[in-house]
Amino acid sequence: MNKTRYTNHTKLQFITIWIMIVSLILTSPAGLAFAKGNSNDDEFKAVWISYLEFESRLKDPVTGKKGFTEERFQDVIDEMFDNVVDLNMNAVVVHVRPFGDAMYPSEYFPWSKYISGTQGKDPGFDPLAYMIEAAHDRDLEFHAWINPYRVTSGTTNVDTLSKDNPARKWRTNKSTKDDRYVLSFDGSLYYNPSVIWVQNLIRDGIVEIVENYDVDGIHFDDYFYPTLGSNYKKNFDYKEYNEHKVWCEENDVKVKSIDNWRRENVNRLIKKIYSSIKEIDDSVKFGISPGGFLDTLLMNDRYYCDINTWLSKPGYVDYIAPQLYWSFDHKSYPYDKTLNRWMKLRTNKDIKIYVGIATYRAGSDLEKAWKNDPELLKKQVEYGRENGVNGFLFFRYDFFYNKTTKKGVNHLLDIL
Repeated sequence: MNKTRYTNHTKLQFITIWIMIVSLILTSPAGLAFAKGNSNDDEFKAVWISYLEFESRLKDPVTGKKGFTEERFQDVIDEMFDNVVDLNMNAVVVHVRPFGDAMYPSEYFPWSKYISGTQGKDPGFDPLAYMIEAAHDRDLEFHAWINPYRVTSGTTNVDTLSKDNPARKWRTNKSTKDDRYVLSFDGSLYYNPSVIWVQNLIRDGIVEIVENYDVDGIHFDDYFYPTLGSNYKKNFDYKEYNEHKVWCEENDVKVKSIDNWRRENVNRLIKKIYSSIKEIDDSVKFGISPGGFLDTLLMNDRYYCDINTWLSKPGYVDYIAPQLYWSFDHKSYPYDKTLNRWMKLRTNKDIKIYVGIATYRAGSDLEKAWKNDPELLKKQVEYGRENGVNGFLFFRYDFFYNKTTKKGVNHLLDIL
C-alpha cells in the first residue's frame, strides 16, 4: 500500500471522528450551555458615566476655575472613551439630563451646572455633539441617560434653580394653575408624574435629542416616583388622583386604586416616549434600568414601575436592565435567584434583558462576599451569560480605576 495514501486516509478518518465528537459535545445539554454562555459577539457591554464623573472633573486642575472649557471637556471625554474601549466595552450610557437640566443646548431645559459650573450658564460649546462624535469614532454606541422626574436632591429651594428652569417658572409665576406641576417631597423637588404638561415636557425634551443628535439609545434609570411611605394615599400627587376619581364617578368610569393610577401615569409617559422615538428613528433603542429588588419594586407606596407590562407587551421598551447589585449570598436578593425571577417575567422575547452590575461594590465591606471574593464580578457576568441575558451595564466608570475595586475589576476584565 502507498504510504502517502495510507497516511492521508488515516488523517481523514481522524478528522471525521473528531468532527463527530465535537458535534456530539456541542449538541449535548452541557455543550449548548457552553456555547450559549460564550457566544457573546452581540453582547451589549456598557459603562455608566454619571453626572458624578463630570462633577469630580468640573474644576480645572490648573486654573482652579469651575466649569469646562471646550478643549478641556474634549480631553476628558477622549480619555474616558479611550479607556472604555480598552475595557472591551462597546457602549457608553452617559448622563445628559440628571436634574431636569441639559448637557446640550435645549429648547426646554436649562444648561446643566455639571458642564458650565452654574445651572443655566451656556458653556459656549455643545458637549453632547462632541460625546456622540467621540463615541462613534471609537465604534461605541452612545445612549443618552435621563432622569425624567428629578429636579433637585436635598433641597426644595427653587431659587437654587436657574431663572429659565421650567420648574422654577411653574413654581414662581403669577399663575396658580401650574403650581402643582412641581412637587416638594422629602426635601427634594420632583416633576409631577400625573400632569399631562409634565409628561409632554419630558417627551418633547427627548424628541429634541433624537431629532438633533445621532444617539443610539435613550436610557432611563430608577428615579420614578419617590418612596411615599405608609401615608402614600394622602401625599404627593394625591390631589390629582382625587380629581381623577371625581371625573370617573361623574362619567361612570371604573376608578383605579391610587397605586394603579400612578403606574398608569408612568406607563403613559413611557409609551409616549417609545412611540415618539420610533416615529423619528426606529433604530434608536429605548431602555429602562429599574432597581433590581423585585418585591420592593412592586410595592404600592413607591416607584410605580409596571415592569410586568414593560416585559410582556410591545410598545414600551426595547430593553430592561435591572440593577442587580447583590452577591450570590445576599439574604433577600441573591444575584442568581433574583436574575432568574427577572428572566421569567420577560414573556415578550423581543425585549432584551441587560444586567446592571455593581462594579463599585467590588472589594467593599457592603457584604462579606464582596470583601472576600475578588472574582465575584466575573462570576456574575458568567452566570448571566449562561442564563441568556443579552448584555451588561457597569456602574460606574470611576470604579474601574479605584484602589478598592482593582482586584475584582481585573478578574472581570479577563472575560470581557
